[in-house]
This record gives sequence, C-alpha cells and structure tokens, in this order.
Amino acid sequence: MTLKFSPHPGPRERHLRRRYGNPLFPARLQDVSQSQLEEAREADEKELNHFLRYFRDLVQEAIDLKPEAESETILDLKERLDKCYAHCCALPGEKSEIQTAINKLIEVIMKAVRQGAANDPLALDKLAEEEMARQMHNELHQFSLVADLMLPDSPINKDELVPSLLTEPEAELSACLQLFEPAQVTEIYQQAKNQIQQLSPAIANQLELKEKIKLIESRLNISKISFSD
Repeated sequence: MTLKFSPHPGPRERHLRRRYGNPLFPARLQDVSQSQLEEAREADEKELNHFLRYFRDLVQEAIDLKPEAESETILDLKERLDKCYAHCCALPGEKSEIQTAINKLIEVIMKAVRQGAANDPLALDKLAEEEMARQMHNELHQFSLVADLMLPDSPINKDELVPSLLTEPEAELSACLQLFEPAQVTEIYQQAKNQIQQLSPAIANQLELKEKIKLIESRLNISKISFSD
C-alpha cells in the first residue's frame, strides 16, 4: 500500500517520509506502516496545539508588558519569542502568519530596547550584531531538516543523522552543516563516505551522493580554517 503524506507535515511525519523506501536508511527503517504514519500525525498535531496555547499566552504577556518594564524582563520575552519562531518552523501546516506575527512582536520589543540604548553606541552595535544573527538563525530554520534537528525532542536519532543529511538537496545539506562544529563535520564526513561505499554505484549516482560528499568536504575545510583563525 502506497502511503499518502501530508503536503505540510510536522517533524515526525516528515521524518517518516524521509525514511520511507530510502536506501540510505537501514531496511527496517525504510518500511513505514499506515499506523506509524497516523501515530506521527497525531503526535505532531498534539505538539502544534500545545505550541499554539503557549504562543497565545506569550502574545498576551507582550500585550500586558508595562512601558516601565525592566530590560531583563523585555529581553527574556524576546528570547522566548525567538525560540517560538524556531519551534514554529518545524510544526505542521502553514506557518507564515505566525512567523510574521512573531517577527512583528520582536521588532516592537527591539525598538524599545534600541530607544533605551540610544546614547550608548557600543550597546547599539551589539544590538545590530544580535539582529543580524537572529535573521541568519531564522533563515536557517526555513530548511525543514534544520528545524527538525534543532527541536529539543527531535525525531532524528543520532544513527539517522547522516542518512537524513544525505537525503536532502545540496542547499539544505549546506544549511544543516552550519549547525555542527568541525569535529562533528569530520565525523559526518567519515560516516557518509563509509555509507556510500556500501551502496551500488547506480543508487549513489541517482542520489547525487558524490556531489554531496564534495559539499561536506568543502564545509569541513572551511570549518577547519575558521576554527584555526
């Protein structure tokens, strides 16, 4: 029986789709049942509902924030909104409206913070750096595998990391590799090479694995240079 996956799945269903009939995974993981799919969807939906309740409370907290609130309270709220954005990227369904709402709330908060630091050039520079880092962080989370890997309870086990990385298009693989330290990229590189050697040349070519290995090798060299600097 052919399984029908959702057009906008959550992390658990997405990982089942990643594994389904995929020769990069062990045979036992390639076989996905309808009951597994339904269980994954149910868990993803439960997580989405929990997130929406939490987000509504967070929005209300932002609305109730007093103008004289301490900077520590404001920045704590902003940090929780940042985490909400990252979490939202992994959840099922269309998320653009929630993401836009989070970004607007953060912008309102940061406007107040920048006004408070108006007479401190060093503080303003630090805020600008943090804003740039936040934008890069958000861009990375637009890649579904990045969002799935960054979940506290990620459905991707350590043993499934390399096949998951090799499954994705090169742009997504490149984004994911930015999450890892040089030593971790080295381990990924070795595991990926070993795994490819166990596949037939036809499958390796079909999945464009040689190009992906070159990409990992390139990232490894960049990481080593950056780390040594």
